[in-house]
Amino acid sequence: MPQAFDGPHGHSSSNSRSRHASQKSAPSLARFTERLIAGDRIGCRDILREYITHGNDALQALTELAWPACAAIDELSRRDQIASVHEHAGLLLLTQLVQRLECGLTKMPSRCREVLVTSGRAASEELAGEIFAGVAEADGFDVLFLGGGVESDDLYAELGRRSPDFVVSFAGAGADAPRLRRLLDAVRRQDPVPGLRIGVGGGVFGRVPGLADEIGAHFSADSPFEMLDALRRIVAIPRSGLEGKGRARAA
Repeated sequence: MPQAFDGPHGHSSSNSRSRHASQKSAPSLARFTERLIAGDRIGCRDILREYITHGNDALQALTELAWPACAAIDELSRRDQIASVHEHAGLLLLTQLVQRLECGLTKMPSRCREVLVTSGRAASEELAGEIFAGVAEADGFDVLFLGGGVESDDLYAELGRRSPDFVVSFAGAGADAPRLRRLLDAVRRQDPVPGLRIGVGGGVFGRVPGLADEIGAHFSADSPFEMLDALRRIVAIPRSGLEGKGRARAA
């Protein structure tokens, strides 16, 4: 039988208020993760409804329940503690719930900056990309989410067509690194979009220090929310001030 997971969150809290919220949500997270693994659609919706009724908003539900649950299921899968069928069902259900939560996010004014978002083929990576796309869009970025498994040649062609300001990739499985490296090498050689910044997140980039720098990414982060923080910091710098800036990792 699948096991419930009552482990640490997949993102770091930045202040005591966030830590307090995390402590309050811990019982809900454990139940939510257990119900996801069991494929209990009604139970998961009830937990989310209860969580929001208690004064939490859609963003808190994403940060305190949805993303930690995704990280928990991914960790259980990597440890072979749940069957692949339960992982698949749980992440599919979670993706559907995340898309509903995104409809409740407060929308900020447009930043007039476009972000092209891609991910690896793993369901947890695609969900990370989905969550990032949702919170970045709410934060005022124009977002194109391509999903998982886009080949580097196709992605490069899309860069030329759209000329985005950023590319963000949640493709953290080891097999994805060569594909990312090819894209970064092509961008450096041909410079299809002057000033383009590329960020990578999740998976192997969190487990192998320095890998993001090694493949030539401009910035990296461990979670969708840290990735958004990294984008905010970059757009706060005047465009001329980005020239010659080194690579950065989200704090």
